[in-house]
Amino acid sequence: MVNHMTSIGFDVEQESDWNKLAEFALKQGKRILTGKGIYVHLEANEGIELWLQLNPKHEIIGMNPHYTGQSDRCLGITAEVVRKTDAVLDGAFHGWADPEPGGKSGIYPLVFDIPDRALYGILELPQILRVQLTAFSHELYVYRDEEQFMNSQETEIKLAPESFIPSGLFGETDDPGATAFFTGQVLQTREIVNEYTGFSFSWALVNTLGGEIDVVTDTRLLAEPLTAGSILSGSFWISGKFLEGPQLKRKSFAARMFGMR
Repeated sequence: MVNHMTSIGFDVEQESDWNKLAEFALKQGKRILTGKGIYVHLEANEGIELWLQLNPKHEIIGMNPHYTGQSDRCLGITAEVVRKTDAVLDGAFHGWADPEPGGKSGIYPLVFDIPDRALYGILELPQILRVQLTAFSHELYVYRDEEQFMNSQETEIKLAPESFIPSGLFGETDDPGATAFFTGQVLQTREIVNEYTGFSFSWALVNTLGGEIDVVTDTRLLAEPLTAGSILSGSFWISGKFLEGPQLKRKSFAARMFGMR
């Protein structure tokens, strides 16, 4: 079963596999204490990451994958996304691609999850930040070149080779999801073997509308191999990390005096 864990080479097909991986991360990872709980950060080769979550009682409450790749782009961060289903150590932000000065708008909005949210305080919003984004493939189609991609579209209105639709903002629920449908050109790609499992996955640096994004894919999704210059399209979950420290809101005098958060 293809999922976010298999997209970075962790063999997780059922609940027992998830539990084993969580126990492995607990033993091998580095603990990071926050005001809301504990992260256990496990790093593997080539940018592979797991962020295990523990509550103050040291009980496991969640685990998120991430892949730190080569993408580096500016987003206008405008709001924090808090969902009813999120664990206390989860996090997500709403932002704008290719932001205008001040960061309040841009060429399109998007939502991305962030695996280390509790490492930061309350952000001053809006602000423009450098962010590394990784798209975990849910569905993926590969085209040899732009011509093949354009010819594959039978409808009168065609998608451009570089397009981005923030599908998570158009769901039926009130909680925005960190999902998107996009197309883009592959700039670099290679197969990576997870050092802990021996399982491989596909990585690509892709130029899409608004900037570059890393894409990781369970190879079982690939009917055709990715190559530099090919066009891909698909649906994805978006995970991101700040590449610079965000500007935080200053506490009031009373909060500083009495230790209020």
